Amino acid sequence: MSIWRSMRNQQDNEGGPPMTRTTPRTLLPVLVLLGTACETGEDSSDEALHATVRDSAGVTIVDTEPPPLGTRLAWQIGTQPSLSIGAIDSGEADQLFRVTDATRLSDGRIAIANSGSNEIRVFNPDGSHAATWGGRGEGPGEFTSYSPTAVALWPGDSIAAPNPWGGRLSLFDANGNHGRDVRLSPPLMDIVDLLPGGRIFAKASSGLRPDATGSSGLVRIGDEWGILAADGTQQASLGEHPGVEWWAIFDSDGSIQGGRPHPYGRSTMGAVWGDLVAVGDSERYEIRAFSADGTLVRIVRREGELDGPSRADLDAYHARRYADMPDEERTQALDQVRDMPLVETYPAFAAIMSDRAGYLWVREYWAPDAEGPVWAVFDPDGQLQGLVETPSGLRLFEIGDDYLLGWAYDELQVEHVQIWPLSRTPA
Repeated sequence: MSIWRSMRNQQDNEGGPPMTRTTPRTLLPVLVLLGTACETGEDSSDEALHATVRDSAGVTIVDTEPPPLGTRLAWQIGTQPSLSIGAIDSGEADQLFRVTDATRLSDGRIAIANSGSNEIRVFNPDGSHAATWGGRGEGPGEFTSYSPTAVALWPGDSIAAPNPWGGRLSLFDANGNHGRDVRLSPPLMDIVDLLPGGRIFAKASSGLRPDATGSSGLVRIGDEWGILAADGTQQASLGEHPGVEWWAIFDSDGSIQGGRPHPYGRSTMGAVWGDLVAVGDSERYEIRAFSADGTLVRIVRREGELDGPSRADLDAYHARRYADMPDEERTQALDQVRDMPLVETYPAFAAIMSDRAGYLWVREYWAPDAEGPVWAVFDPDGQLQGLVETPSGLRLFEIGDDYLLGWAYDELQVEHVQIWPLSRTPA
């Protein structure tokens, strides 16, 4: 299944400010479990990953400690991509623009959601162009502005691609023939992921609404989350969860004047985890897993105290963000954010996604010992396996049994979709 949530959930911290520091707290373990072999530097050893597991009214709760700083799960990622699709000024299908997602099909082909042309571009396993599906328009199998926002596998060897502005999910067969559209049930119009069997994990669109009222400050508006059946009708509710953290500015009469997401703001993220759906609010390190009928079945938590950004951190972030603007525009932009309030803490994590083996990957918000993103990997039962560092500059779309599929820029700002080898056995 394609992991399109990565584009929605992932907070890109590369080149950003200092991130989360966690200070472990003391745990009183009910049951101590051993993790798998980890490695530190060039030496590998069996590092104990302590966790407590208990049952509370039918819900399995897994409390784990942070892995030792600098340790890594002894999986191997290649030093170079085994396949890279993307070219500059070719005028052909491999000249990509606004790629939002990609997935590997059962026959090894790569389907790429190229929203800049409103197409799904399909490439053979050797990287040669195989076909182009969709196109700009409002008819069957066509996509409107900034769509398709994702591409994913659908039961029966079909491919699904959402068109959020049209409130529908378009389904194609393996040859690119448009089969039908699934109309989504309001308010659950923002697709998070797809469950096995074709059920849809979705939420209400997040953001400040024009009719919002209140007083200026940090705001997190609650969003409804739920499960839709394969025909788009609502099947189960997962309740309301806090949305993206905004700095909102209101007039004296309480009406909304404007706002922007806080660069260190918390948000709620989701991913399919095997036959469950995982929901995590980054205000704390806690992932809740629900069955398809909306029943809470598992909670995974990690202890640790979170630091918060200083005014100097926030000012430095904005200085970097606006550094390339002309002087007058940069001064104006900095003036607009000068009074932005501080959040109490950094987010507890930066992203969540699952792989095709049923493991859940949770991206660390702060990784001082790494060049690339670092992910905590939990097995299908919620047991922490260790940390994995993925290539710097690679935004993950999908994690297979033996590959990473993602998106990257090169030094000329050319977009590439790449496959990197992954070995889950120690070298």
